[in-house]
Amino acid sequence: MLRPSIAIIGAGAIGSILAARLAQSGADVRLVARGARLAHIQQHGLHIRDLDGEVTVHVPAVAALDAPVSVLFLCVKGPAIEAALRDNLAGMGPDTRVVPLVNGIPWWFFDDLGHPVRAVDPDGALFELVPFDQIVGSVTMMTGAFDEHGTVVSTIPHKLALGPTTLNGPRPVDLADEITAAGITLDRSDHIRPLVWQKLALNLATNPLSALTGMTLEQIAADPATMARATAIAIEAETLAAAWGCTIDIARHMPAQLAKAGAFRTSMLQDAEAGRPLELAPICDAPLELAEARGIPMPETLALLTELRATLGTSAPALSQGAL
Repeated sequence: MLRPSIAIIGAGAIGSILAARLAQSGADVRLVARGARLAHIQQHGLHIRDLDGEVTVHVPAVAALDAPVSVLFLCVKGPAIEAALRDNLAGMGPDTRVVPLVNGIPWWFFDDLGHPVRAVDPDGALFELVPFDQIVGSVTMMTGAFDEHGTVVSTIPHKLALGPTTLNGPRPVDLADEITAAGITLDRSDHIRPLVWQKLALNLATNPLSALTGMTLEQIAADPATMARATAIAIEAETLAAAWGCTIDIARHMPAQLAKAGAFRTSMLQDAEAGRPLELAPICDAPLELAEARGIPMPETLALLTELRATLGTSAPALSQGAL
């Protein structure tokens, strides 16, 4: 069997770890990057430090794809997905499997409704750009952050969950071999949506709080008031998931999970400290949109998001939940 050609769009922490791991294992992989990051990778390679040690890996890096690949990983944040896809349409053929490694509620999550989740795909562009029968659903259980020297640092085992988004959607058969050969634990799930809900609940309960308070996960767990607030939001997420037909159990395990995570700075905290826009739409606004659609009140979530936006001086959420 021929090994699949793999492209990774996005050279942030997760995209860099994935590219480096795959390249080390001999996969046919290339990395799409931009500007100074592209020039740095082309000249110096990817410098990674994880549980297996520290390594520099040279990965073919390009500004844009010019031919279809077998597998296309999207490792960019929500607001950048559409532009990233449009810039790399040449890389997506009719047989390309598209794997969005995205946070929160992905745009494909409710394809059965016949319209996108507006918070993450307001104009329906992504809904139209990528055929649903080419999407492999995913949940990323990998973390990483750049240190002051530009090294990507990861302190937990690398793990991905992949599975079809539709009944007859593509399954990661040959891709599974590439992922596991790269030292990444793979959960091949036939039911990806519960895993999406579980990660969403954890992110919703911790990311905005960490950005607001400046706390790491272990600090949130150690502070009774902040932990109580995180738990209340997780319970709201559990109720929301149940309203959409999915039972999850996150809140009661969360204190131990956060304490075990140690001095981990969430992606929102990292973005807040760096003065970058926060990824609020998929993690916060999308759940509120889905809550409104089912008539589910989420007052704790709404209060936190309102407080965070007021603190950061960003615009108010599109959905007020005022009538719920």
